[in-house]
Amino acid sequence: MSLLVPQTFWDRLSLLHDSLATGECWNDVDSIAVPIDPPSEDAAFTKSSAFFIHLFGLELHDSLAMLCKGALHVLATDEKCAMLKALQEEGQSAGLKFQLHRVCKDNHESTHAILAKLVKSQAGRKIGCLEKIQFQSTLALALNKAIQSAGAECIDVTSVLGMALSVKDGHALATFRKAAVVTHKILKHSFVRLLEDAFDQAKSITHEEIATHVDECCEHPSKVNIKSPQGHYESCYFPIVQSGGKYDIRPSASTNGETLSDDVIIISLGVRYNFHCANMARTFFVDPVESVRLNYSILLELRRECLAVMLAGRCVGSVAETANRFIRQRCPHLLKFLPKNFGFGLGLDFRESSLIMNAKNQRKFAQNMVFNLAIGFHDLELTDMQKADAQGSIRKLSKYSMLIADTVLIQSGDEPPDIVTKHSVEWKDVSYFINEKNDKDIMPPQGKHYTPEQVFAPVHCFDDILQRSKGL
Repeated sequence: MSLLVPQTFWDRLSLLHDSLATGECWNDVDSIAVPIDPPSEDAAFTKSSAFFIHLFGLELHDSLAMLCKGALHVLATDEKCAMLKALQEEGQSAGLKFQLHRVCKDNHESTHAILAKLVKSQAGRKIGCLEKIQFQSTLALALNKAIQSAGAECIDVTSVLGMALSVKDGHALATFRKAAVVTHKILKHSFVRLLEDAFDQAKSITHEEIATHVDECCEHPSKVNIKSPQGHYESCYFPIVQSGGKYDIRPSASTNGETLSDDVIIISLGVRYNFHCANMARTFFVDPVESVRLNYSILLELRRECLAVMLAGRCVGSVAETANRFIRQRCPHLLKFLPKNFGFGLGLDFRESSLIMNAKNQRKFAQNMVFNLAIGFHDLELTDMQKADAQGSIRKLSKYSMLIADTVLIQSGDEPPDIVTKHSVEWKDVSYFINEKNDKDIMPPQGKHYTPEQVFAPVHCFDDILQRSKGL
């Protein structure tokens, strides 16, 4: 990783400064102060890390940045200050200064003095802080002491900062797209091939073994013939592989060590490229029965409905509202299988907590925001009647889930969002028939009419689908 080019740095700094100067959306703070702790093996990625990467391209561990009206002040070691000097010298913005303050790790008194002077003379009475993070560095402790000594007030701006970083510039969008392309290619050339090999060779393999292989490909894309510099890619999380009747479609789900079952299989994976995250999930079906296909058709319709409201200016919560209204009107019996959340904002943070797509979120979509749209049904029932003609392992299932997730870019005006993880969701591309019956065989025979219970839903729910299906 390297520093941002000066122009990108100054552009981002100017936007952040101008946003802060308006005051209102920043809870009327006069400045923001963001420390970042020294590196640690078990340290989680925080909003502090996101701030430094957004502004500089690097985390700059054990430093502190204070953005005031008219100036950005950075306290850092001699080595880091020397590196940042290139940004200071090669670019600038009218009316905005970038000042470096060298600090010595062993000279705490000097550090305290620098911060006390800055807080008293530059920071104002209300200072925006990241209060949800428990900082441990000397600079963070010195900042707290300086704020208390000056009698200033510390205001939490964690969510505000998240929103400020949520609209991406051209440089960030290009990076997101690269992360999305690699995510798709790993799904296609790693997971799908592994899955098909297991089917073709009747090979026993565990969820954990599959996830480990996919994870290695995320860390080293060259394993699937993706040419990229070493160290630029990593997993956003350990891939999630599920089958055999035990499913969890929440982002917090985990992979277990059970053997892959050839029934309903869900894979979720995410790739981080230069700290920018992409995510996707797909569900694959092996020897599925007709009720499964019909429910998947409804899921695809639901996905289209949700994508249609992901427009600049619309409320983030409109996705959940649209999903619930669509299912309530079309297939009310499926309402209890819907999740409460339908995804979240993506960025340097994998999951932007201010942009969760639930019905309560009144924040607005804006052009160049990036989201993970996740549409699914959890623990759908599969009765003996629905499995009467089933082949293979799906006969053992009493419940199953399905999930489709994609990285989605918000466009301008009424332009529909851009799905940047391109792997197909069409039935023909996610269904496999490895036993005696094939796709046509599982369709109800010509002239035979199934009861509503046999397709697991009231007939009116599937009117348009049934009209297009021969024999129903």
